Amino acid sequence: MKTIPCEVCGSDQSRFLFEGWDRVFGIRGKFNVVQCKGCGLLFINPQPDPETLKAYYPDVYYASNPSHYREYSWLRRKVLEAYFGYRSSPHSPQALLLCKKVFLFPFRVRYGHAVRFVEGGKILDIGCGNGTELYKLKAMGWEAHGVEMDAQASERARAKGMRVYTGDLFGAAFPDHFFHVVRMSFVLEHLPNPRETLQEIRRILLPGGRIDISIQNAGSLHYRLFGPRWFSLDVPRHLFSFSPKTIRRLLSSMDLELKSIWFDSGTRSFLASLQYIINDRYQRGAGYTASQAMVKSRLLRALSYPICWAADRMGWGDLMHLEVGRT
Repeated sequence: MKTIPCEVCGSDQSRFLFEGWDRVFGIRGKFNVVQCKGCGLLFINPQPDPETLKAYYPDVYYASNPSHYREYSWLRRKVLEAYFGYRSSPHSPQALLLCKKVFLFPFRVRYGHAVRFVEGGKILDIGCGNGTELYKLKAMGWEAHGVEMDAQASERARAKGMRVYTGDLFGAAFPDHFFHVVRMSFVLEHLPNPRETLQEIRRILLPGGRIDISIQNAGSLHYRLFGPRWFSLDVPRHLFSFSPKTIRRLLSSMDLELKSIWFDSGTRSFLASLQYIINDRYQRGAGYTASQAMVKSRLLRALSYPICWAADRMGWGDLMHLEVGRT
């Protein structure tokens, strides 16, 4: 265990919030969750060392990731072609393309956070898992690369023709200004060095390039309601929990511009957090895996949906999707 300063502002002053433990798999160990007095970042401190953390990523953690290699749906492909610069038939009349845009406009919102296409563009997926998203991006015309820590997952991706490096981003040693787009989907919060990782991404990203980041929102309604029982806290795997304020400050300190932010809750995290409360009340042990009755209930999903929808509209959603630009 190692005591660290704040990754966002560098302060060594923090206040203790609560003690957390592994509520998913029930692996033993307790960890202090603190909040920086300087900027408000939530993080585990002292932080577990890499060898300790390995135990909290059992094989089932990776086995639960999907390994279905399919292209994007017909509808999504058409939206990407109409609005995001992806290749369409060169012989399509202009009038037909205009009609397609009008017809597909309602679906543009649904896929509004899609990656805009760059002809001949290179894209990197950090923490790509089995490479299922890389497979789709490659099929849409990208030169797709991946980085993945898990050897079995990265081997499955390579077996499907993906260019995937087994290890961390620094070990991959990509050239300067190599990628047009870098994406990290729920990865940054797992890393012991988010600032250093973003600096490395900035190095390998072309000027004017884009970083797509998905992370949990510590400023969410869910966290305010559930605190230590917030499902997306996921102690100790999530070493850091960012809010819009703290992630914006971290990015701006490295001359990275937060261009847009989009919130998405769904009902899973909300109901899983309620499940934690029930399991604590009746001493059921590891919360999420002990019973998923609430998460699977169609009635409860329907009842909680308006709460999650409203939270997203107010900027209090459980998950954040960020579009970040490199100057």
